[in-house]
Order: sequence, then structure tokens, then C-alpha cells
Amino acid sequence: MSMYPDTVDPAIRNLSLNNPQCNNDSCLAFQAAHNLSQAETSYYLQFDYGHWVAWYYSSILFVGALVHLAYLYRASRQRQPASVSRPSMIDKAQALFRYLSYRRSHGALANRFGFPSCGMLVFLLLGVLLLFILTFAVRPYYRQHRGYGSPPLAVRTGLMAASLTPLLMALSGKVNLVTLLTGLGHEKLNVIHRWVGWSIFGLSVAHTVPFIVAPLQDGGYQALHRQFYSPKAFEYTGVPPLAILFGVVVLSLPYVRHRVYERFYYSHIILAVTYLGLCFWHFGQEGDSWAYLWATLALWLFSILGRVFFQNKSFNFTNPWLTGLPTRLRALPGDMTRIDVLVPSTFSWRPGQHSFIRFPSFAPFDNHPFTIASIPQSASGRDTKDFSEVRIMSFFVRSHTGFTRKLSCYSNNNVDGSLHSWVDGPYGGIGYPIENMYDTIILIAGGTGITACLPWLQHIKQLMRMQTNCTTNIKLLWIMRDKASIGWVSQELEGVSNLAPEGTVMMEFFVTSQHQPDEDLSLGTGKEGVGVHDGSSHSSRGSCPISGSGPWRYGRPNLIQWIPQLLTPARNIIIACGPESLKIDVSNASALAQRLVFSTKQVEDITLMTETFGW
Repeated sequence: MSMYPDTVDPAIRNLSLNNPQCNNDSCLAFQAAHNLSQAETSYYLQFDYGHWVAWYYSSILFVGALVHLAYLYRASRQRQPASVSRPSMIDKAQALFRYLSYRRSHGALANRFGFPSCGMLVFLLLGVLLLFILTFAVRPYYRQHRGYGSPPLAVRTGLMAASLTPLLMALSGKVNLVTLLTGLGHEKLNVIHRWVGWSIFGLSVAHTVPFIVAPLQDGGYQALHRQFYSPKAFEYTGVPPLAILFGVVVLSLPYVRHRVYERFYYSHIILAVTYLGLCFWHFGQEGDSWAYLWATLALWLFSILGRVFFQNKSFNFTNPWLTGLPTRLRALPGDMTRIDVLVPSTFSWRPGQHSFIRFPSFAPFDNHPFTIASIPQSASGRDTKDFSEVRIMSFFVRSHTGFTRKLSCYSNNNVDGSLHSWVDGPYGGIGYPIENMYDTIILIAGGTGITACLPWLQHIKQLMRMQTNCTTNIKLLWIMRDKASIGWVSQELEGVSNLAPEGTVMMEFFVTSQHQPDEDLSLGTGKEGVGVHDGSSHSSRGSCPISGSGPWRYGRPNLIQWIPQLLTPARNIIIACGPESLKIDVSNASALAQRLVFSTKQVEDITLMTETFGW
């Protein structure tokens, strides 16, 4: 409470509260009203709202960590193929949840703004609802006069936005605490990261408006101007971080992000760092507000050090620094470029993971993520430097604009195609060994999405030959523009088809750019939920048109009719990678297929995983 000297004019000290000159604590009536307002709605009690928000998302992380541990335990226990049994009540309850949560919205609006699945959307909206209730459920929003203290609505929303800042940082890092706890890769957390960013922006707007309205109610524009430029005014220091935050969220919209990725990436980092620095200035170390900022800095430092010294092979402690890795580029049909990187034998990765690649020789500032299209295999070759044994890490990149166009031009103009690259990764993927949990793996690829499916084919093929896993069937549906696309991975597919145990691998190929009459693409009656296979007829589809001489299917498959035909009894997992429209179709078809868990077909489990890069 401010203390005032005894030299204050007694005439002012004894004015009544309704006198315009009684406008600060030098007036006893104003001081008494000020104290009463703080007693009824304490300024410092508003800080509890930030604590509640932090406890809310901390509890969710705790539950996510328990679920991840349960999956790891289940994967470690199931080492043999499961016997077919009727779905339990838990299986049916899980299927009902997936029937509702796997669904996704179609349309240009959903694609443009990156709408997630219904389950994720409900989860995110519940968080937004909590923030909305904490913001508006408690009154009063304003004090009778601005001089009685900051408006309660402004204080609590500001602290709630501050408490979400560490979570925003944790969700953004390639190496982050959330991934360590839950097993979810940063690419899957990205949608939550964007929603948290918009939530912080919404709270920041709700935090700003009362600081404008309260002075205007007291004395109009002059009072607002006086308050705005008063010493240590929150109004003055709050404008720059709000403007920076607005730029961050707008530039992060998928429509903008996808078109100018390189500029978005660097501007995003610069704006985020500037925003965090301005928050220190704006918060002014009020209460425990800086604690959220120090936690954000700690998480950011953890992410940077983990990425630079443990994931980035150009700075890894076990490798020579800044030397790069031997790399070869090869141009392929359809504006595709194959990248083969020779990595040390100590470098390991799992199917479904991705790495960031940088080429210092022609694109030193471009660092893009690409799905790893191979599994760790030993290789011999020249230019292996000090590596006693190396592995080939392969990528397939389609040329669009920016970096991918530079890559394509380089591979076309350089016959040798040899250079060095910096590899940062691997990241993402599925955080538990699915081969120990599912009897059937169904891979659905659209175009270059085959890069995410191919490693699973190779990995499961090896395990099947060693008979060390639960999976007994693996099936691939690849939807491509033209037949030339098969040349990207023809050798790899031939190896899987020839070396896998007989009757375990099925491949189907669809060409969309050529319209020719074909057999019934619905694989049966076309009715939903019909025709679950028992695995006995897979060998008849094992001969695939890899060489281009076999049968092809033309047009786009109706996945709502196809997916039930691909399922087998017991446990199934569907892994899809491709354009957004394909992933939406697969999600909706997988949701409808959950009905089979309730039928007499004895399908115990239908799990869906989609590989996506949504930034």
C-alpha cells in the first residue's frame, strides 16, 4: 500500500469520494475504497488462475505418460501371435471411442486451417472451454475505478497466458519433454502447439481490452493517454509483445506456412525469441510471473542442447564436427530426387521416423524434414571417411518450390551427384514396437507417402523371417499418379516380395492419372463392414506388378469399402501417409470399420496411425 506524506493538502485528504479531485490514495475516501476493492477481489489471488492452468496441463501430461508406459509394457509382453478371440468389453469400448474420435471433416476450410480429427478437436476444445470458464465465470471483471488496481479480468487472463508459455515452448521443440513423457513425436504435437499459441493470443486480447476500457470509463481518452504513458505502465509495455504474438499466429496458419516455408521458419524463431524477451519487460517481475518465463527458457535450452549435441550428426559428440556426411543424389521420374546418406553404424532409427537435412554446399540456410525411406542396413562404399562400417539412410523428395526445387536442379545438373550433408534426427515415429502388438499391419500410401510405408515393409519382412514378432500379415495399398512412380522403389519392393515368407505380404497398386476399365474396386459387395479376411488368400495377391507387367488397378479406391476387406481377425493397425485428402478418407474409413469390433467377425482391435507433417 502506498504511503503518503503528512504534507498532503488536508483539503484533498478529506474530500468525498464523488469529488473529481479525490482520484488517488492521497484522498482518504479513495484510499478506503481502494482497500475495500482489493479486499473483495485481491490482485494477488488472480495469480492462482495461472497456477490452475499449469496444474491442468501438467495432469494431462501425467496421464499421457501413464498411457505411454502402459503401451510400452503391453508391447514388451506380447511376443507371440495372439490367438483369435472375441472382442472384450474393453475392446468394444475402445472401438466406440475410435468410431467417434477418428472422424475428420472434409472441405476446403478444414484443409486450409488444418482441422484435426474429431477426438483431437474435442480434446482441444475442452481446454479452450476451461480457459473460457476461468476467464468469464468469475466477477467482477472491472473495479469501480482504474485507480483501485488492475481489472481482475485483465490480471487473471494475463497470468493464464503466461502459464501456457512453457507448454507452448515444450510442444515446439524437436527434442522436448512432452515427447519424452508421452512418446508422441513433435510432428504430432504440432497441432496442439498451434492451438496453444492461438489460446495465448486469445487470452492476451482478453488481457488487453480491460486495460483500455477501464481508463476510458474513468476519464475518457485523456485518462487512457495519461495511464498509457505513466511510469511502468502495463499498457505501454504490453503493446509490442501483443503485436509480435499476432504476427506469430497469423504467419503460422497452414495456408501461409505451406507457401513460404523457409521464410516462415526463420521469422517464426525470430518473432518467438523477441516475444519472450518482451514478456520479461512487460511482466515486470510481478508476483511469480517471471517463473513461467524462466521455465520457458529452461525448456528452450533443453531442446536446443538436445538437438544440437545428440540429434544433429554434425555436432554429435561421437562424430567429427562440421564435416558432414557423404551423400549421393539421384534424379528419378516424376520430379523426384533420391537422397542416399552414408551414416555411421552407431546411427539407428525406426520406421516412420524423419530427419532434417541441410546441404551446406548449395543451400546452407535451408533445413527441411523428410521421412526416412529405409531401415538401418550395413553398406560398403567409397568416401566413408573414418567410418569402419556405414549404413545407408535414404530419402525420396518430390520437387515443388524453394529448397526442393534447388535439390532437383542440383541432382539434374550434376552427373556424379556426390556431396556432403548435415543430418539432424531421427525424430518422430511410433513410440512403441507395433510389431509386438498387432497381427496385421495395413499400409496406405498416397504418392510420395510410400516413403513412410516402405521401411515398415522392410522391417516387418526381416522380423517375419526371424519369427521374432507378433505380426503375421502386412498389406500395402499405394495410390499413385502414374505407373512410372513404381520405379522410385521397385528394387525395394521386389526385395520385400521375394524374401518375405510366402503368403504374408499383399500389395495393391492404383493409378489415378489413367482411366481404364477395371475390376470391381470395392473388393466385394461394396457394403460397409463386409468380408474380413482370415489371411488364407494373401499369397494370391503376393505377385505384384512391380516390373510393370502385372495387373494394375485404375482410379481411386473407395477406402470405406476396401479397408474392411483388408482387416483380419485379432489385432490390426492401419498406417497411412499421403495428401491431406487421403488421410481424411483413411480416418473416416477407419472410424466406420470400428463397427466390425461389435460384430461376429472377431476383429479385436483396429488402430489408426497417420504420418503427417503439418507445419
